[in-house]
Amino acid sequence: MTWIEAVFLIIIFLSNVIQTITGFAGTALAMPFSLLILEETVVKPVLNIVALGVCLFIVIRHFKEIDWKEALWMALFISIGFAGGILVGLLPHDGTIFLRVYGGVIIAVALLFLFIHPEKHNVPTWVLLICLVLGGFVHALYISGGPLVVIFAMLKIKDKHKFRATLSFIWIIFNSALLIEHGIQGLLTPHVGLLAGIGLAATVVSIVIGQFLARRMPKNVFMIATNILLLISGVLLVIPH
Repeated sequence: MTWIEAVFLIIIFLSNVIQTITGFAGTALAMPFSLLILEETVVKPVLNIVALGVCLFIVIRHFKEIDWKEALWMALFISIGFAGGILVGLLPHDGTIFLRVYGGVIIAVALLFLFIHPEKHNVPTWVLLICLVLGGFVHALYISGGPLVVIFAMLKIKDKHKFRATLSFIWIIFNSALLIEHGIQGLLTPHVGLLAGIGLAATVVSIVIGQFLARRMPKNVFMIATNILLLISGVLLVIPH
């Protein structure tokens, strides 16, 4: 393992501490920083496997708390964007342009949560459905549709346990689809498996630490810090390097 891969695993660890506290943004936070130091062919499958493992753990523990009605709506509209993202990803494209567009989306989401606070407004349903479609599109390309989908979920699912269980169930569906795609592309190498295994082990520790911190520090402080980090990561992807 190289020192860059060690930094990558530290990013996974820290992002999952924040994910445990805030309930979102784990992969969306890890992905931009990871793409700055490692190639997509390693970052994407590893982060997908780690996220899938975390979601499976949550769903197994809280299966009865899934809001099936909202899960159906979410899966339906996310799948539209997800299919579009898969198709676009298969076409010849300039990866640099895609990364900058992705960075722009991350910046927009971070600014939205920092200054507008959608959970405090009566957002039209059609806007929420567009967020789901866009979330599916971004997820297909960069496994980071969570923040966009959270806009829908936070307004439709008020109970925090149902919120977490329902989102985790949704991501099991789409992350499993990405796992199959990565397998077809030949990205699931033994080395990727090793990094994912270490990442999952580190995530167990990050969940324990995140739960400890969540009981002792205000969640809103972490929310602000998370969105500032998302903003920084988006800016780093957008600027030429």
